[in-house]
Amino acid sequence: MNKNSRWQAVVYVLIGAASYGVLSSVVKLAYADGFSAGEVTGSQVLTGCVAMWLLSIPYWKLCRQLSLATLAKMVGSGTFTGLTGIFYYQSLQKLDASFAVLLLFQFAWMGLAVEWLFHRKRPGRMQVIGAIVVGAGTLLASGLLLEGGARSYDPAGIALGLLAAVCYTLFVYFSGRVATSVPATLRSAWMLTGAAIITLLIFPPRFIWNGAVAEGLWLWALILGLFGMILPPYLFAKGAPRLNTGLTAILGSVELPVVMICSAWLLQERAEAAQWLGVVLILAGIGVSEWKGRASARKARHTV
Repeated sequence: MNKNSRWQAVVYVLIGAASYGVLSSVVKLAYADGFSAGEVTGSQVLTGCVAMWLLSIPYWKLCRQLSLATLAKMVGSGTFTGLTGIFYYQSLQKLDASFAVLLLFQFAWMGLAVEWLFHRKRPGRMQVIGAIVVGAGTLLASGLLLEGGARSYDPAGIALGLLAAVCYTLFVYFSGRVATSVPATLRSAWMLTGAAIITLLIFPPRFIWNGAVAEGLWLWALILGLFGMILPPYLFAKGAPRLNTGLTAILGSVELPVVMICSAWLLQERAEAAQWLGVVLILAGIGVSEWKGRASARKARHTV
């Protein structure tokens, strides 16, 4: 892989992760507007799925060339996208947004663990350091270390947040390995089909006939569908196959700075200096890991 291709992959993953960062603030606004978790989650995934299938129209003829096994893998891997949203949005109802995000961010080390467990690929020293720095940064940025930050939390909310992290890690993992020869738009459409199936099985689409769409749910569905269901799967499908799971997971940590910026802008939540220091540490951790990746690539080229 040439240098430009690698950097394009990094940018794709960063933008995809940043898109996820917009979600928590928008979800809070949708809840404040009177809509339930089922309505928000279901309308988001259905909107995203329909939109992605429309965008993939030029590739529909390729579906006849795909085996049933390939289709099943794409749909199956897409269920992790849906489950991430389901678990995360449920945790947001039970926990402070900062703590729910902290739990979700456990994917930073889970990604390295997946590489180790599934492929016996031990993370490099700089990747481990990067993950530790990202972990320290997320702890500071969450506000848990501030006065009054540490208090009892709903065990169910904690479990939901950790399940969201596991599903997000598996989504990142399969994004880089399932049907990578299929065009990213078409692959995303099939993955979102899986996300829609699992989501609508758990949350039947009552919003279609109960009047919620006409009451304003359509707007939240469009925004959340774009930032939660269209951009991330597509961009991860473009970028993740060119990067290893550990690096992709660590790059995904850019989501937290975006969460804080959106919270300040949309929800008028004020962040303390220690929390912004956490953001700086997260970005430093990303930089350390990516620097190691580029150094390894340069070394490999010189040894050829």
